[in-house]
Amino acid sequence: MDLVQVGATWLHLLATVAMLGYYAVLGLVVLPALREVLPAQELGESIGALERRATPVIVGSLVVFLATGVFLMTTDSRYGGVGDVTSSSWSTLLLVKHLVVGVMVGVGVYIDALVVRGFASPGSADQPTAVRRVALSAGLMTLLSSLVLFLTAAAQGS
Repeated sequence: MDLVQVGATWLHLLATVAMLGYYAVLGLVVLPALREVLPAQELGESIGALERRATPVIVGSLVVFLATGVFLMTTDSRYGGVGDVTSSSWSTLLLVKHLVVGVMVGVGVYIDALVVRGFASPGSADQPTAVRRVALSAGLMTLLSSLVLFLTAAAQGS
């Protein structure tokens, strides 16, 4: 057993649980519950506070993803080098997975921009729209997260 591989895989999985779990719980549990019990101004303040609290976790997860992902990919015997994306189903699946992760990063930046812009002035007319967009974006992140997990499982089985 290679303890470095085990440690890198473990950290990669922890980062996956932290980031993907956050968006799933946000979109499926937290936002629907808060929308039912909080008035608009408090809802906006709460979502802003959640995002501020989650940002270090998300950024930390991305750093861990990058470091462990590069290590795990380059030490895998199926890795054929940069640009080798069609020589095996594994490399093609990893390319698609990384493209989906790139979209997720874009959606995450969009969510943060919405939170900062949409909730900057509590009670503004844009706030209900911003709440809906954050909820839809969190749902999209949950869907994309599921796709990333599927692509990871498919690559491991190829």
